[in-house]
Amino acid sequence: METVFMKKNETLRFELLKQLLYAKAGTTTQQMMDSFNISSKTFYRYKKQLVDDLDTVFIHGQVTIKKRKLFYIVELAPSLTFSYVLDSMRLYYIRISQKFSILEALLKRHYISVEALAQDLNLSPSHVYSNLTFLNKLLRPFDLTISFSPSIYKTNFQGAELNIRALGFVLFWNVYKGVEWPFEKTPSSYQTLPLAVNDQRLSPSQQTRLRYFQNVTYWRALYRKKSLTLSQEFKDYLVYFETVAPTKLFSSLENVDLEQVNEKDEAYFFGFLSRFLIANIDSVEERQVITQSLAQSKLPLAELTTCTLDKLLAKYKVRLSSDSYLENYYLLIICLIYIRFIGINFRKFLVDDTTVSKANWFSSDESSYRSFVKETLGKEPLLRKHMNAGLVSFMAKFFNSILKSGEREAKLLIFIQHSNNHFIYDFVKNNLLTIFGDSTLEFTFDVDDADVIISDAFEGEDSNERTFHFEHSHDQISWRELILFISGKIYALHNA
Repeated sequence: METVFMKKNETLRFELLKQLLYAKAGTTTQQMMDSFNISSKTFYRYKKQLVDDLDTVFIHGQVTIKKRKLFYIVELAPSLTFSYVLDSMRLYYIRISQKFSILEALLKRHYISVEALAQDLNLSPSHVYSNLTFLNKLLRPFDLTISFSPSIYKTNFQGAELNIRALGFVLFWNVYKGVEWPFEKTPSSYQTLPLAVNDQRLSPSQQTRLRYFQNVTYWRALYRKKSLTLSQEFKDYLVYFETVAPTKLFSSLENVDLEQVNEKDEAYFFGFLSRFLIANIDSVEERQVITQSLAQSKLPLAELTTCTLDKLLAKYKVRLSSDSYLENYYLLIICLIYIRFIGINFRKFLVDDTTVSKANWFSSDESSYRSFVKETLGKEPLLRKHMNAGLVSFMAKFFNSILKSGEREAKLLIFIQHSNNHFIYDFVKNNLLTIFGDSTLEFTFDVDDADVIISDAFEGEDSNERTFHFEHSHDQISWRELILFISGKIYALHNA
């Protein structure tokens, strides 16, 4: 997300902070120079600017960069954690970006002219025009454009309401990540409304994320009067999810006019996109019922899911237990429904790379998986017009995750949460099982019970002792640090 809105200098300072935080034993000037390909003079300049930034965001002295002998380390006040510091600094750097300021203003208000927008943000019209060119390019995958035509009722976005919702779901969480509540125009009580889906298995950050989703929905449907209408073909699939685990989107609202709101379609869409973006909304038992019903439905995508999964397992000579097969069927059909009926390639959020993985190490067969995606899904009439490079990359990584499925019994209790999409949870889980085996690891949805918390967001933890802030799921350095972290926990577990 930071690469979209941050300027080059802010991006480098943020990366510098991350490296200092990840290096718990500290890092030297030379190591930083080598990592960022900068001179010592440039490093010292950026370090000084970073110190100033930290003092701007936090109370002076809460986050400090100190040098001990040759090593720089970051020291945090006892009340702060790595995840909270990183999320706060990311938000700070993004918010000072003109690009984001303009996009956020357009999402929250309606402007009749570029000049009105420029005046509201205290920017020159020429700067606004320049940034609008960038933003229209950014919105292209969502099939949205920004317009100031007075004929558009209460919105500057031209495009399908479904795509505007998807943008809101993705953008607000990836920017704010629970550090702040960005919906000042909705009632404050909306921050604590019951969640529209079962939240028993969800972490604090996932619950906050769902509240973001709910407020995007309420803002568009109730305040902007832009309700969704889904195709019957789309709903033919979603009914199987909603029958088992219904989405209760409007039941907790009081004194609101729902006459013009398509409550059923709104709930169906909310439930589905939430399942696509957040793991573990449905329980294991619910997933099995949903999967078995869909598999027997004879719907085209249901049959394609069975065919594709069977072809994948046969090609790579992998066998799954019956439970693992049902689990991966559930994940796969969500992917295929998304591609068929939404199909937005917001690749910076689906996976943290572009077309060719920057971390080829994650699988020597990555090119083979890509070829498999193109030969199966890429030639499928229902999907082929949506299978662009970003979604091919997404599905290749997902198929790799399926093939890593294995037995899952363990002893070190691990909690995993990752914001990018619904399958990274399984990808991380299966990779850890591949590395450490099934005799040492066990997984939980309860963050309070976990021995290890792996998350890319603040989970309400009161110390750093159990937490590994895991932001980039396909980054080699992050995986190396994670493996070392878990190895230490396993050693401590058996040598207490």
